[in-house]
Amino acid sequence: MKMLQFFAAAFFVTFVLTPILKNKLAEKGITGIDLHKAEKVEIPEMGGIAVLLGFSISIIAAYFFNPDSRLLLGLVVVMLIGLVGIVDGKRRLSAKQKVLALSAVGLLLIPFAKPTLSGQDLGILYLIFVPIFFMFACNFTNMLAGFNGLEIGTGAIASLGMAVVAYLNGSTEGAIISGAMFFALLAFLYYNRYPASVFPGDVGTLIIGAALFTTMIISKIELFGAIILAPYIADAALKYLSVGVMTRESQTPTELRDGQLFVPAGSNMSLARFFIRRKPLREPEAVLRVWAVEAVCCVAAVGLAMWV
Repeated sequence: MKMLQFFAAAFFVTFVLTPILKNKLAEKGITGIDLHKAEKVEIPEMGGIAVLLGFSISIIAAYFFNPDSRLLLGLVVVMLIGLVGIVDGKRRLSAKQKVLALSAVGLLLIPFAKPTLSGQDLGILYLIFVPIFFMFACNFTNMLAGFNGLEIGTGAIASLGMAVVAYLNGSTEGAIISGAMFFALLAFLYYNRYPASVFPGDVGTLIIGAALFTTMIISKIELFGAIILAPYIADAALKYLSVGVMTRESQTPTELRDGQLFVPAGSNMSLARFFIRRKPLREPEAVLRVWAVEAVCCVAAVGLAMWV
């Protein structure tokens, strides 16, 4: 019952803070252009701060009732990654700075990692890769973005799937971390869904990967987590295979013609563009297809967790 109260706190705080925050961001000129609207309207950015606060208050409440170090780890890791996202949103960190910052935070997970996989002891090799894969997870959830509700909705579905798998695996702490992220994202999605009135910014997308990967490590559900993260991995792979390492400057916006999205010739691929290239779609239609892929992966992970 208390777990539901923690989740309610994440939802309520995020839902109440988001409209207040978006007005403050607009006043300060912290906005971005919605490229996939004919009017090219300016939308407040960095709204993900509300998600960060909603998540943090939920975990603090959970820690108060159950002072487990794994909850504290989740709180600290997500807050630090949120700080990286805020700095990146305001100052635009270089790719090298971002990789180093994310990997440095990932080092905090090593003391909580058990270096085994499918019964095989991987020793020091496992521990070396923990911060590296953590950095990838944060970057991948940051990269799968670009359309109203895409990153937040996909992140919410992934968080719910991860929470259920963690719970099935006996990890209450992992379930609380991903569950709190799910409810915070769900509240934010009300404002970020099409047509969006606020964008999450890097702070809102990076923390999704941080919460998901932290849950994977402390709950010891790496294989199930990999299934849940499969759409993010596919999205990153499509982008890399099409144009190599992407930068903000190298990205070509998806074109809007008569309310439908078209992929420009010679531009990068992505999971959403995979569907758009096959058939021009409206923005919500493209987003729903990616959500569906994530939902299928989550159902597969949960089903496998129940079976084994």
